[in-house]
Amino acid sequence: MVIIDAPHQIIAVGDSLTAGSQPGITEYAPYDEPVTWKLLPTSYPYILGQMLSENAGPELILNLGRGGSTTRDWTSGMTWEKDGVKDFPLNGAPLDEIIASEKPMKLCLMMLGTNDVCQSMVPDWISRLLKGLVGYEDDEFISSRENLILTLMKLKEKAIITYLAKIPPIFYRGGLAFAQMDRLLFHTRRAQERFDHYTRMVNERIDEIVASYPDLARPGPDFYSLFKDRSDIWIKDLLHFNNAGYRLMAEAWAAVLTGDGIEI
Repeated sequence: MVIIDAPHQIIAVGDSLTAGSQPGITEYAPYDEPVTWKLLPTSYPYILGQMLSENAGPELILNLGRGGSTTRDWTSGMTWEKDGVKDFPLNGAPLDEIIASEKPMKLCLMMLGTNDVCQSMVPDWISRLLKGLVGYEDDEFISSRENLILTLMKLKEKAIITYLAKIPPIFYRGGLAFAQMDRLLFHTRRAQERFDHYTRMVNERIDEIVASYPDLARPGPDFYSLFKDRSDIWIKDLLHFNNAGYRLMAEAWAAVLTGDGIEI
């Protein structure tokens, strides 16, 4: 049995969906604004903390979500910075900072892979210019699988128990990059079919990890199955969630943790 008896013994690892991003609405997720760096109240870790603990509330879970991050960004030795914000609190080396931390972290809630899919949708010659991923779809996201395993191994060395979630479906139609010229790339039926195919491939890799390495990862929520038929949880970009979507994420995580006997 795992007992959580202080704030930040649970960490949330992921990308913008963990940070709670809503482009055009929340520009500094997982923070609300860039002055006091107060936590964003609509993110799933904030809501989940309120659900699980009356005392700690939103401070229960340490939200480490980095917008745009891939599985590679969370491997040892990699760094991440928020574009245009030099003093952003999460700038640095995501995994290495967790390993070096003296905080008694016990649980990790992890959801990574959405940006592996999104970057793999871009032609390789463009991805190279943007310093993005190249060739991941060609190896059926084996690289993503290996990145996750390496990260999970480091977390296990620190005695952190990790729950690994499946990524949600992606219905992105373009409009967030390339001066919105990516609409030409992502709005087609073929592109939407590729989004779904790549998402399912990443989730197959996550299934493999949980089945093959139960000492590294416990099953988290299956957000693909939970959200594939929902039309009411997205903001306009059809990539990020509205407030109701992030609350549903929190509820799904709460069900996993309480069902697994985690005591808060």
